[in-house]
Amino acid sequence: MTTQDATPGGSEDRAVALHYELTAILREEVGLHEPFASQIAEAVMRGLRRRRGGDSLYVPKFGPRAVRDAAVLQAFDGRNRDAVCRRFGISRSTFYEILARRRPAARVETGHPSA
Repeated sequence: MTTQDATPGGSEDRAVALHYELTAILREEVGLHEPFASQIAEAVMRGLRRRRGGDSLYVPKFGPRAVRDAAVLQAFDGRNRDAVCRRFGISRSTFYEILARRRPAARVETGHPSA
């Protein structure tokens, strides 16, 4: 956290930036015109302040786990485990959990000699 983030002004700057981001998302993803998108963004901001004010909020890089898992499986060619893990920011154990959920009997070649 920077000194600016710790000040009330820094928090307000981040709140304004979040409002702009929400407005842009509503315009791009939903197709709302600026005035409507801004009103909805403000309502979301009020709700977040009321429900989560002062909390840190983690936003995952990928959508629901099932979507991420499907993308991992699609990217995996049987020999590129390490590259897939790096690309999706997952550990080897998470990679193998994904594989086990989708392909219970699959044999995985890691490209490394067996120990």
